[in-house]
Amino acid sequence: MPYQVGDVANACSRTMSQLDYVTHNLANVNTPGFKSEYLHFARMTQNDGLAPESGQMALNFESGTLQETGNPLDAALEGDGFFVVEAGRGGSAYTRQGNFTLDRDGYLVTAAGDKVLGASGPIQVEGDRISIDDQGRVISDGDEAGRLLIVRFEYPQMLRRNGAGLFTDPGNAGGTPADDPRLKSGSLENSNVNVVREMVAMIDVQRTFEAYQKVIQTMADQDRLSTSRVGKLY
Repeated sequence: MPYQVGDVANACSRTMSQLDYVTHNLANVNTPGFKSEYLHFARMTQNDGLAPESGQMALNFESGTLQETGNPLDAALEGDGFFVVEAGRGGSAYTRQGNFTLDRDGYLVTAAGDKVLGASGPIQVEGDRISIDDQGRVISDGDEAGRLLIVRFEYPQMLRRNGAGLFTDPGNAGGTPADDPRLKSGSLENSNVNVVREMVAMIDVQRTFEAYQKVIQTMADQDRLSTSRVGKLY
C-alpha cells in the first residue's frame, strides 16, 4: 500500500522528537553527571497487524570522565551508584551530580538546593573546615559529621529522569545501599555526552527531515496535478 501524506508527516514528527533529544544532550554537555538519552522507535505487532510505531526513551548510564576541581565539597562517584537527596513529601531522589554546597542552615545540599542524605537523614554540619573524603564521609573540623548515602541499582534503566539532574525510582529499579562506594573527593564527573556523535546525529536527523519534507511536497504536487487533470476531463 503506498504511503499517504499523513504517514510521512508522522515520520517527520518522529524525526523532530529525535532532534529534541539530541539538542537536549548537547545543551547539557557541560552539566556535571549528566546522562545522555536517546529516542528509539519500534513497530510492534498486534492481533490485526502492525501497531503504530511507539517511541522508547533509553538512558545511557555510562560513567563520564572525572575532572579535578579542588573544591572540598565536590565528590564524584567512580563506577555505578547514585547520591541520594531528599525529595518532596519525604521521598528520595538520586543524582550523579556531586557539586554540593552548604545552605544557610548548614545542610549539605545540591546545586538545586536539595538536601543530601546520609544513613540517618539530611547531613547538617558546623565548623570552618568542611570536606568530603574518598569514603563519602563529611568531615567538619577533623570530625565525621555524616556519611553520604550511596545507592546502586540492579536495573538503572527503570529509573525516571525528574529534572535538575535527578532520577526517581518507580519501585522496580532494585536499589540497595552500597557497602563500598568509590568516590573521588575534590572532583566532579563530567557529562557522558559524546559531542561528535551527537553532532553527527543532528546532521543525520536534519537531512532525514529535509528528505521527508521533499516527499510531502512531491506528493502534494501530484495531488494538485491529478485534481487539475480530473477537472479538465469534465
